[in-house]
Amino acid sequence: MKPSTHHVATRHAVNHELFLLGYKNLPVTGVGHSLLSILTVWAAAGTVDNSTLAWWLGYMLTIGALYGFEHWNFRSYARGDISGPHELQRWRMHRQTLQLFSAAGWGGLGFLLVPGAEMHNIVIMTAFTGMVGYSAASNTANDVRGFAVSAVASSGILVSQLATAFGREATALSIMTILYSAVLTVVVKNTSAAMRETIRLRMSNQALAVDNAHQAALAEKANRDKSEFLAAASHDLRQPVHALLLLIEAYRQRDPKAASHPLVRQIAAAGQSINGLFSALMELSRLESGTEKPRPVPIKLRAAMQTAIDNIRPQGDQKQLALRTFVSEALAHATIYTDKVLLERILGNLLSNAIRYTSQGGVLLALRKSHGSDGLWLEVWDTGMGIAQVDQERIFDPYVQIGNRERDRSKGLGLGLAIVRRATELLGLRLMLYSRMRRGSCFRLHIPSSLVQEDAPVSMPAALSESIRLPGTILAGRRILLIDDDPMVLQAMQALLGEWQMDLRCNGGADDAVLVQCDPDWTPECIVSDFRLPGPHNGIALLDALLERYPDAVGILQTGEMAKDVYTQAEEAGYLVLSKPVPPQTLYSTLSAVLERRSVERLP
Repeated sequence: MKPSTHHVATRHAVNHELFLLGYKNLPVTGVGHSLLSILTVWAAAGTVDNSTLAWWLGYMLTIGALYGFEHWNFRSYARGDISGPHELQRWRMHRQTLQLFSAAGWGGLGFLLVPGAEMHNIVIMTAFTGMVGYSAASNTANDVRGFAVSAVASSGILVSQLATAFGREATALSIMTILYSAVLTVVVKNTSAAMRETIRLRMSNQALAVDNAHQAALAEKANRDKSEFLAAASHDLRQPVHALLLLIEAYRQRDPKAASHPLVRQIAAAGQSINGLFSALMELSRLESGTEKPRPVPIKLRAAMQTAIDNIRPQGDQKQLALRTFVSEALAHATIYTDKVLLERILGNLLSNAIRYTSQGGVLLALRKSHGSDGLWLEVWDTGMGIAQVDQERIFDPYVQIGNRERDRSKGLGLGLAIVRRATELLGLRLMLYSRMRRGSCFRLHIPSSLVQEDAPVSMPAALSESIRLPGTILAGRRILLIDDDPMVLQAMQALLGEWQMDLRCNGGADDAVLVQCDPDWTPECIVSDFRLPGPHNGIALLDALLERYPDAVGILQTGEMAKDVYTQAEEAGYLVLSKPVPPQTLYSTLSAVLERRSVERLP
């Protein structure tokens, strides 16, 4: 079978690594070869004929010089200036030739043996065995076959002279010499194979590390791309839904009879359904993308629980369910340090899910100490249909709904509990479920003691410190400046606020306060700006600049963004935030509240 391209490339890379090891050893080998030859001649002087020593030393020093020549000859290949299997083949041929000549020289030590000179002969044999052993070590990175040939050559030449010097002992020495060379050949073969495998594994690990780094870079880029898509989709897709809901309400305001028309109600319900589905999808995608970073703040649990119940109460009232909270006296002032927005999402989704699957009875939101472990338990109890044991893990997967095969949207979208799981993981909380069929369920959120704080003061932004749930005021004649770069939204706002008889001025997306011009005798009481505007500035910066010009006005930010940073920045700047699409009732109550409060503050 023909080897694959990858296999050939790997083998060439391994051979190149072995070449570099052998190439680096050339100078040391050449110097050691020459020095040992000189020492051998020095030890043999006076015992061996001088002419024989001269010829042998000259030959050996020539071989030593060739080692230096080889180092110079392959310097370009070692630097990487040239590459390819041809150079490796040339290197192997040169090394085998040099090894063979070197082996002949060391085998020629047999000609330096002298009969009867016992100490001299021991020195010669020691020099031979030492040089063969060093050759075995140095040739592990080169060519095993070349070493085997050189070992046979050197041993054969030496053995041929042993009988002259050792007589009857020559046979035993010959066997020992041949056995020594054979054993070294096997050791070199095994060591070379192990070295090759080590190099191959190292290269594979390096390639894997590079590939992992590349994949990590791709994943990071994909995550950034996903975040950018979410930001763009959140803004661009919410805009038409926002305009649709406003236009529906404007039409209902203009024609009171239309409000009760089934078709209008169905259009409004479809718009709200689109909004709910889109919001849930964007929220789940954002939590899974890793872009959501918790911003821990001190939170009074009792107040947060009551707010969550109040927000969900209209749904409970529609089904005539009893909604209540329970907090033991010992935990009346319990404060935890966690992300406020994510905690509100968790409680909102758990309560909404409990109400959706409870037809009679009620829902309880309770806070109690954790027995047997540190921390607190925040629990949502219901008297609903219950969840079978086999389904209790599945319900946290996206789009999974038990008992809703027909995908009835009135029973939710199957994303709420998936959002709860992602949010709890992000906050480092533990979520548990206990349920019995036809008896109800309990979702338990364990808050570790590390997040529980002492009774700490909780500050609220100025714009949110007072409730905006004031009775709806008459908006007729109230002056409002609207800034939005989407013509569809501007037209929808004009239609709806016109029906409310407000004195409206619009500006199509000016990103600089200098470009926002109003009549000299017209001063806005409220400025509503979109967050994403053309140019370098956003809605928060624009509101800051406009409120310096109109200090008595109230600033409100509208946004289709999903990023928490936008809401945090706006709240820190003291602005109310309306998330698009804004329900008309919310828009009406908000404008009524802030303008009523402004009127009260201006009273002497």
